[in-house]
Amino acid sequence: MTMNSEIYIRYMTDEMLDAIKKNITTVVTYMDNNKLNNDWLDNLHSGKKFQEMNFRVPDFDLQVSPTGDYKEVEFENSLKLYHSLKHLPKYVLSDERFWAWLNFEKCYEASLQSLPINGSKSRVKNHYLFSAGNRRGLFFGVMSRSFYRVALTIEEDRKQKYDLTEYVIDNPQRFRELSWRSFSSRPELVRGALHAQRDAEQRFGKNFKSTFYPQIAKFISRIGGIKLLDAMPVDYIYEQTYQYIEKLISKEREDA
Repeated sequence: MTMNSEIYIRYMTDEMLDAIKKNITTVVTYMDNNKLNNDWLDNLHSGKKFQEMNFRVPDFDLQVSPTGDYKEVEFENSLKLYHSLKHLPKYVLSDERFWAWLNFEKCYEASLQSLPINGSKSRVKNHYLFSAGNRRGLFFGVMSRSFYRVALTIEEDRKQKYDLTEYVIDNPQRFRELSWRSFSSRPELVRGALHAQRDAEQRFGKNFKSTFYPQIAKFISRIGGIKLLDAMPVDYIYEQTYQYIEKLISKEREDA
């Protein structure tokens, strides 16, 4: 650590990552039985586990909830993660080896409280590794999804700049389908859709169904196929999304 409390980031080595991927069943047992430390990595690979990279970030530690309920600390942890890492290059922030360092070492205890393994091989593969591919890996990953929930919702030009961040962290379903789509590379479009969703939820209450979330994401992809999303103003995305939700609710009422 340097004098100004910065640290060099690290990548998990290819050899360590490969050892984890080849021994998922064993890894599940180790993670279920070792929630406070990652010493078990030595049993999988005796060589170098992490490699220091030439990028520095402010040092940080994530909280764990004394009650065991990660929701109590999730919002503050997500902000800390985002503000500590946001200046890193995009190619670092999309690298599985970088997030593997955070998931399996730097933020290990918080990661396991956020998403316990509970005997599930798929949880290790999909949420601690990038088995579903890079894009889904980023939005499935235990620590990476926390980072991107803030990155895609923070509104620096607003007084309440974390309103949408709280909205999606309170219920990640509201954001999940939007984050998987190619248009998520334009955060302002995601925010436009989220504002429409939130306003509609507040207006319609119980009549707004959770089944609407994937339909909304598909709708935005469809209009993007008709018109270039890059050319669409945010207000247009908001208006189109809100009108679409009104149609969904109207149809629900007719079918009831």
